[in-house]
Amino acid sequence: MGGLTVWSVRILHTADWHVGKSLKGVGRLDEQEQVLREIVRIAREQEVDVVLVAGDLYDSAAPNAAAQRLVVRTLMALAGTGAEVVVIAGNHDHAATLDAYRPFADAAGITLVGTVRTAETGGVVDFTTRGGERATVAVLPFLSQRYAVRAAELVANTPAENTSAYDQQVREIIGALTGGFRTDAVNLVMAHLTVLGGTFGGGERAAQSIFEYSVPAAVFPADAHYVALGHLHRRQALAAPAPVHYSGAASA
Repeated sequence: MGGLTVWSVRILHTADWHVGKSLKGVGRLDEQEQVLREIVRIAREQEVDVVLVAGDLYDSAAPNAAAQRLVVRTLMALAGTGAEVVVIAGNHDHAATLDAYRPFADAAGITLVGTVRTAETGGVVDFTTRGGERATVAVLPFLSQRYAVRAAELVANTPAENTSAYDQQVREIIGALTGGFRTDAVNLVMAHLTVLGGTFGGGERAAQSIFEYSVPAAVFPADAHYVALGHLHRRQALAAPAPVHYSGAASA
């Protein structure tokens, strides 16, 4: 009879910072800086093993310099706590720009994933925690319908042009990325998308959150220890085979 494995990995799940967002023409950078400082403080005091940033770092695909400075400082401060920092692009972010910064981020101990990747090229992040435990994160940045077929063909190696349903394409991609989950590791999934049954928190971009962009919670494998989601701005847990959570927006 096998023994029960008890994991002690500490995860800090955050998303939807929307840095650079203004309210009725009034900038909110000072408020956003206070919130992000609090996130860093929690990561440091709680000795977090991994920080999962599930997309929408910025409110715009072309953030101004002040917004970029704040995000970069925050990510570097999070990495400075000793935690593994893994970041994906959301629908508000410019995915190609995040990918372009990958070499610099890697040097700072930060993993940036802007576009959907195969497991071998960055779609799966493996690391060992400060406590010596192995962990795997399967990452899925925001995927538009326009590129869903191409991504499914790339990652899942299937004739996705014959499958028009967005949720089926996402299912195939997640299946391919999580197919290598191990029994001797903490298995995590991070994605930026809309899951059926989730409740909107306000401020979501409707055109990229509607039914055509929704997937059932069953797309996530039962052997995932935690699924970290971004996109819906309300903090919530969803009924699913695995623990599936939205962190809520850091900047409402």
